[in-house]
Amino acid sequence: MSQAGVVNVTENNPEIPIIFQADSGNATAVLNVIEIIGGLGTSTSAIGNVITVNSTAGGFGWLTVTSANNPVTLTHGKGYICKGAGVVNFILPAGAVVGDTFRILGYGNLWSIAQNANQSITIGIKTSTLGVFGSVIATAVSDAIELVCVTANTEFYEISMQGNPIIV
Repeated sequence: MSQAGVVNVTENNPEIPIIFQADSGNATAVLNVIEIIGGLGTSTSAIGNVITVNSTAGGFGWLTVTSANNPVTLTHGKGYICKGAGVVNFILPAGAVVGDTFRILGYGNLWSIAQNANQSITIGIKTSTLGVFGSVIATAVSDAIELVCVTANTEFYEISMQGNPIIV
């Protein structure tokens, strides 16, 4: 919550708040109760007059994927460890906002990244072919890449890379 304060409750004139302002929106007490619920990567706890909100959502979540998962659409905040036999085929998300970040780590097998219409991937000074005919393909099982969306839905730039993927 963006607003905090002390509630003064006196014997004859209780000052009980009925509206609570958060970072996004307001909550109105119902029967003098406000619920504080954690979301993805967030938990809440309360003891006495203290409510604690804990978040673990700041880091990347890692998933192990194989060619059996093909195709895998990249998801913001996820890292993918490629294991098993066969190439793991990734697809850029059709909807991405500026700052969405994705990681792929080859660990035992190759990977490729396909694009949707009007999308491109820039690695260093080279940019892939615009649209569905462009891609990035790992050349060694230890190749790794981290991408960030720099223009909503369309442009993705390499932040870091290991190996020599082919840029089509």
